[in-house]
Amino acid sequence: IVNLVQPGTLYGDRVNELDFKIAKILKFGGTRTNVGLEIYNALNAAAVLTYNQTFSPLVQSGPGAWLQPTQIMTPRFFKITAQFDF
Repeated sequence: IVNLVQPGTLYGDRVNELDFKIAKILKFGGTRTNVGLEIYNALNAAAVLTYNQTFSPLVQSGPGAWLQPTQIMTPRFFKITAQFDF
């Protein structure tokens, strides 16, 4: 095993994860409804979490296989919720 890059000198993009939740309680007669909107990962489009860190000149995996993203964060995920109590 040979280190191509000195450890601690190469880092990926910074990952900022910010989630929002907005909810409102609505009352109609004897029922109660809680509706909401949740936004996950509002600041990042698709941040890379892990990279391919192996390099082999013998494997024909195409150019740029080293440091190719292997896992990305789910970008801007929205969820609509509703809860009915009666």
